[in-house]
Amino acid sequence: MQKEEKQKVEQVLAQYNLDKLTLAYDEMPKVTAQYTLLSTGSSKPFFTQQEDEMKQEQTERHAFLDVIQQCINRLSEVERELIVRRYLEEDRFDYQVYMEMMISERQYYRLKTKALAKLHYLMGVAGYIV
Repeated sequence: MQKEEKQKVEQVLAQYNLDKLTLAYDEMPKVTAQYTLLSTGSSKPFFTQQEDEMKQEQTERHAFLDVIQQCINRLSEVERELIVRRYLEEDRFDYQVYMEMMISERQYYRLKTKALAKLHYLMGVAGYIV
């Protein structure tokens, strides 16, 4: 995997985290015990034109979040756990993640590279990486 490809995937995951912050607490994606990401529904109806524009932006944001969640959910359970722990939960360093997962550093970096390569492909197919 090229360094640029890895950076693009990490940028999309960072954007995912930023967009996730704009959601109401009850709309936040949930992580299951198998590190599968689950979407929750939108809540309030909108009525004015300004609110309709806000709803359109919110709908686009939800669509982006859903696509990224689907891409992550296509990974194997171990790869999903690694990506969720490293990029989607609290800010953590690589060494913290592989120690929590109780795997070797070498195995961690192999899994991480493989997971990021899969995400690069999946996000590219979805149109989020050119």
